[in-house]
Amino acid sequence: ARAFLYAGARAVLASHWPVRDDATARLTSGTFTALSADPSLTRAQALRQSMLALIAADDDPSLAHPEAWAPFEVIGEGGR
Repeated sequence: ARAFLYAGARAVLASHWPVRDDATARLTSGTFTALSADPSLTRAQALRQSMLALIAADDDPSLAHPEAWAPFEVIGEGGR
């Protein structure tokens, strides 16, 4: 994450341990969908909404387990 921030990125979405590809794809796309739908959200709030959507996913109850969503965080400017 540090290299991206030094290169000029304002924020980085990173995970602290390996995560399932399907969970990562859903969490990432959910975060950007939330940001697009409500521009007043901060990056951290959009990530939180996406995490809550994973926890509530009826099609795959295993996504409710923290190993699917807990390793992610916004590093850098978590606000707008």
